[in-house]
Amino acid sequence: MMKSVCSALAVLLLAAPAMARDPDPANGEKLFKRYCAGCHGADGRGGGDTFMPHIENLTKAGYIEFLPDDYLIGVITEGGPSVGKSSYMPAWGGTISADDILDIVAHIRTLSKYQ
Repeated sequence: MMKSVCSALAVLLLAAPAMARDPDPANGEKLFKRYCAGCHGADGRGGGDTFMPHIENLTKAGYIEFLPDDYLIGVITEGGPSVGKSSYMPAWGGTISADDILDIVAHIRTLSKYQ
C-alpha cells in the first residue's frame, strides 16, 4: 500500500507543471530589439524604423510606471485594439511565447524614464 502511494505521489510530482521562472530582462532586451524596436525604438522612446506617425513612448515618466504588467502583457499578446490603441500594434501572442512576453515586459521596466 505504501509503495503504491509513493508511486502515485511520484507520478503526480513529475506530471506537475514546472515552477514559474522569474522574468529575464536580458532575454527581453534581445526580443524587444527583434520585435519592438522597429516601431518603439531601441530605447523605447518611439521613432524606430517605422512608417507610423505616432508610436507610444514606453519611457514616459508619470505614465509607463502606472501601467500594470498585465496591461502590457495584454497589449503585446492581443495587440493595440484589445485596449483601444492603434491597430498598427500587432498581436504577438501567436508568435512570442508567454514567458518571452514576460521577459519583454521586464526589459521595458528597465528602460530609462523621460519627461
